[in-house]
Amino acid sequence: MTAVKNLTEELCAEIEEKVAAAMEPIAEEYGLQFELLHSSHYPDGTLMVARSQFSVPEREKTVASQKEEEDFVCYAESFGMQANWLGKSFERGNFTYKVAGLRVHSPTDCAILERSDGSRCYENGALVRKYLG
Repeated sequence: MTAVKNLTEELCAEIEEKVAAAMEPIAEEYGLQFELLHSSHYPDGTLMVARSQFSVPEREKTVASQKEEEDFVCYAESFGMQANWLGKSFERGNFTYKVAGLRVHSPTDCAILERSDGSRCYENGALVRKYLG
């Protein structure tokens, strides 16, 4: 290996590719996204800057917010429901209801349901158990 005396544009592009290739496996190992944002070098060839970032992938679109989902998985059994019911649907009357979450501070109307018309309502966990259990 020879020492570099001047960082040319071509050499910076090569280094940029190697940095991105070296970081991708790390991102995959942790389930993150890697992005090389920006790189630049000084015209005199003495310094190169490569800016990058690791980020958490976007959350999949679900009927529940992240907190509602976490609460449901954690506390569903305490309210007579099962953790795998989150996102499941059932029909009642003229509507289809989808289990969207759990209100842990409400002992009676604890289940958050999303109706087929987009509105949300709160029902007893026993009602959900009747249709899904």
